[in-house]
Amino acid sequence: MAINTEINNIEKEDTDVRLLREMGYTQELYRGFSPLMSFAFCFTAVNVLASISIGLTYSLTTGGSGVTFWSWIIGSVFTILVGLSLAEICSVYPSAGSVYHWAGQLTSAKHAPLASFICGWFNFIGNAAGDAAFSSGFATMVNAAIVLNGGDSLSTGVQVAIGIGITFIWAVQNALRIDQQGWLNNLAAFFQISSTIAIVIVLFVMAPQRAAASDVFTSTYNGTGFPMGYVYCISILSTLFSFAGYEAGAHLAEETRGAGRAAPKGIVGTCICSALVGIAYILALLFAIPDVETFVTNNSGDDAPPSLVVATYQIAAPGAAAMALTILLIINLYFAGMSSITVTTRIGFAMSRDGVFPLSKYLRWIYKRTQTPLANVVLIFFVDSLLLLLQLASTTAFTDILSIATFGFQVSYLIPIFFRCTVARKTFVLGEFNLGRFGVPIAVIASIWLTITSIIMFFPAQQPWFLSARHWFVGPKRVDADSTPLPPAYVEPEDNTTKDISSEVATSRV
Repeated sequence: MAINTEINNIEKEDTDVRLLREMGYTQELYRGFSPLMSFAFCFTAVNVLASISIGLTYSLTTGGSGVTFWSWIIGSVFTILVGLSLAEICSVYPSAGSVYHWAGQLTSAKHAPLASFICGWFNFIGNAAGDAAFSSGFATMVNAAIVLNGGDSLSTGVQVAIGIGITFIWAVQNALRIDQQGWLNNLAAFFQISSTIAIVIVLFVMAPQRAAASDVFTSTYNGTGFPMGYVYCISILSTLFSFAGYEAGAHLAEETRGAGRAAPKGIVGTCICSALVGIAYILALLFAIPDVETFVTNNSGDDAPPSLVVATYQIAAPGAAAMALTILLIINLYFAGMSSITVTTRIGFAMSRDGVFPLSKYLRWIYKRTQTPLANVVLIFFVDSLLLLLQLASTTAFTDILSIATFGFQVSYLIPIFFRCTVARKTFVLGEFNLGRFGVPIAVIASIWLTITSIIMFFPAQQPWFLSARHWFVGPKRVDADSTPLPPAYVEPEDNTTKDISSEVATSRV
């Protein structure tokens, strides 16, 4: 039985190597991922428990409970459709370049270089920003744990240092051979599911007060200054970020056995499982907050906690239980960041292999002992560190990083799917995983969704001062046009003293 399994593995590996050679590449990376590892890697890279926690502050202040929940439901449905389209393409072109490689394959030879170049850069930037978001989120949660334990809040500089430090640790771990890292991903996937179950149970059971179902599903909160119709649109950003990276298994296709079937299944399985896990976690959080407006108001200002998700843990399970939930969240962020770095190094390797970057001949270097793209691991560490340093210059840098990551992913997903349902709709060859006659309609829907949400990425999340000021700023005092009295703080005291003036001055005044 063991001999037959060994023979089957060799046949699959030979098929994978032959398919890679037909695409113009040789097998350089170690093909040590099993189908289970492919799914576990995807699921860990997305890690909705961590990403929802990172984006909870944005969600609650941009729509409140009802908008947060329904944004997740709507986003989940369309994300699964996008995942199905990406999985169908991945089955035909299982390469480390993923969307970057697919964009060049699905368009004409004349436009292939431009399409791949644009798609590759968007995906690379999106992944790098996603790494930085996990690093920053890790530092924020560590700070929240310190404050929860009675310590002083860490300065921005110290949090940036923690983010760079954990990124360095993730980079070192990514020097491991991929099958060794795969076992860590299996552990991470199991840990994510079990910790989600634990957190959900604690929030539902221990919360002293619960929100009414009508509040959770229908109530809104607008902390942006924009009309609610606008808020409904921009609220989707948090959901899109939480799902970003579900094509991670495609980037590991050159390291996965039976990649033509395993990688696509990993993508679809991740989308579905992440949607379900996200629903359970979001409901647990929202039911633990009796009144969102009061909760946000009480946790804002100079004395605000570093994270609203930790504040939610506190009101539901104060004391040691809240600390335990925060530690679970920190561990999940650790695993998510580790997998996210892996994805970014693979898209970087694929682009270096084709000469996209300056000094590509050095950046494509493979460490022979572990067959990992070590030069790209070093590159990604420095790029992520630079993104993290932006937080020293701007207080809104973290939100900007989330927007960059989400926009990069959205556009890089859109390009190959759009080509699939337009240029290549009649020439696309179905792979082992395919949608049959539903392939083109699903690709059309996915393209429309990605186009609309990519445009939404440009919308500001907070109303600019010059727009909000029109509601309260009345300008300088004009006695000829405005009888509104000045506020007391600005009223000049009357000078009632009598002054002697000369007869010449008095005559001139008369």
